[in-house]
Amino acid sequence: MKPFFTKLIPVLGIPVAMGLLAAAQGVTVNATTIASPVGGGPQVTDLANPTLIAPAVGNPPQVTAQPAQWIPSSDNYTVTLINSHTAGIVTMHGQGVGSPTAVRQENDALTISRSGTATFALPTGWTGRVALFEDGYSDILNRATLLEGSFINATLLGPAVIALDVSYVDAFTVPLVCECNNTIVFGCNLDLHNMCPPNATMNAKTCANPNRDFKVGVPPSNPFKDCQGLAYTFPQDDLATKYNITGCSRQITCCIGTACRPHPRQVLCPMADGLAQACATH
Repeated sequence: MKPFFTKLIPVLGIPVAMGLLAAAQGVTVNATTIASPVGGGPQVTDLANPTLIAPAVGNPPQVTAQPAQWIPSSDNYTVTLINSHTAGIVTMHGQGVGSPTAVRQENDALTISRSGTATFALPTGWTGRVALFEDGYSDILNRATLLEGSFINATLLGPAVIALDVSYVDAFTVPLVCECNNTIVFGCNLDLHNMCPPNATMNAKTCANPNRDFKVGVPPSNPFKDCQGLAYTFPQDDLATKYNITGCSRQITCCIGTACRPHPRQVLCPMADGLAQACATH
């Protein structure tokens, strides 16, 4: 079963994997925050500021309602991000047509600072993604590491079920892994900038995925192959999706950076200098 399919965000032309039964009529973008205790950055909002809809090229931003304040609910799915990267992280949300927006814990920060954390909640019916950029390198909106998925009712009755993945299909900006019951269950903590083809380097912290448009089957060459099946490294890398994660039916913790623990199926692991070596020697 392939629980994700790719849709196109009309405003930016961003391919984004949406969750099971996600809205099939396109995707809109909200550039909202995942906030942290400290830090700052210009691309995201706080509760005192309006949410910005990412505009078409040449058009000014459109102002919409303020992002909702997080009200804890057993009906929500809670995601906690831990920034173990070497710099602050700028985050941007997008969601499917008709999907509710993610809601976040109240605080005043604008980025996730180094060693900072951020918590947000996914309401029932959510489908979407969160783009992650190193602070200072968030200007290429359609090329980023993504945490994406859905939290929807798989049946007419019964509770909503989570489906999540880490995607490097558009590009690699920062490593991301997610854990449940003290075990990494999806994602890959390798620094793929060290493996980026020269012609795919868009800036010092953005490596475009040359296989983004390889829609059918497995590409003959995959520069992100060391993360294949752990994170999406091409559009049909479907082993990367985790559905109804045992022990994490209502919450999960994700970690940003090479200092995070590797996925147990990784063959290569990052060393202290960020370069990859066989995990057995790590």
